[in-house]
Amino acid sequence: MRCLACLLLVLASVAGGQEKKDKQEKPNKEITLAVIVHPKNPIKTVSFSELRAYLKVERQFWPNRKRCQVFLPSRKTDAYAILLKKVYRKSHNKLQKFWVRRLFSGQIPAKPSFVPSPTAAGKQVLKSQGALSIVDARKVPKGVRVLLIDGKKPGDAGYALKGAPKREP
Repeated sequence: MRCLACLLLVLASVAGGQEKKDKQEKPNKEITLAVIVHPKNPIKTVSFSELRAYLKVERQFWPNRKRCQVFLPSRKTDAYAILLKKVYRKSHNKLQKFWVRRLFSGQIPAKPSFVPSPTAAGKQVLKSQGALSIVDARKVPKGVRVLLIDGKKPGDAGYALKGAPKREP
């Protein structure tokens, strides 16, 4: 009888541990990102391929000849994880090597800067008419303008910059 009680306790603890594991492994919520620019930037909409070119600094100037300055979200944010997956299609380490190669080959004048928060991104964007940053669409700072991607705004069906973040270890 005592062995049966011990066996039931072991099975109960294993089942309870599995429930905790199941709760921890739920998929991440989908997050929508917004592309923010200075309010005087003449661009209202970009295609996803144009956005990728700006973010990869393959396209360095806006049509009004202002240099595009890219400010990326902090490495530890969901926004950065989604950018790695959707835009750069690289791990953080491979992206850093990509920037170093482009920088030392003279293809770009500087690597994009990281900003610690959407508020900091907004401040940087408001300092320069050519600035561009990516923030969680729920946290768009005041005073900036949100670009449309392929004519769609964050939250529209088929909007390109949304996904469930999966961070690297």
